[in-house]
Amino acid sequence: MIEDINNIRKDLLEYLEIKLDLIRLHSAENISRMLNSAINVTIVGYLLFFILLFLSFAAGFFLGSVMNSDELGFLCVAVFYIVILVIFLVLRKKLVERPVIKAIMKLFFPKFGEDEK
Repeated sequence: MIEDINNIRKDLLEYLEIKLDLIRLHSAENISRMLNSAINVTIVGYLLFFILLFLSFAAGFFLGSVMNSDELGFLCVAVFYIVILVIFLVLRKKLVERPVIKAIMKLFFPKFGEDEK
């Protein structure tokens, strides 16, 4: 009887160690995915920022040459960005919050809905 209890105790401890290792592996996988996503978003964000910056300068100078006033050209570009900002603020839940929540859920629970053993 004592031998059976010791075997059960040993099996239980082994099971807990394996379960802990599995949790560690899942945590490491999720952290790796998050860091990878953050690095990719940061790099793409910087590149897009500079592309947008130089395109804005080009549009400002182009519109300035068309209107014979650089100030008006850059003012038109600024008004365009203000309109984009207002549209973004009105639609931010639909365009940003929901997709971000879904992406984070997919990142943390990639096998959600699948039978994981």
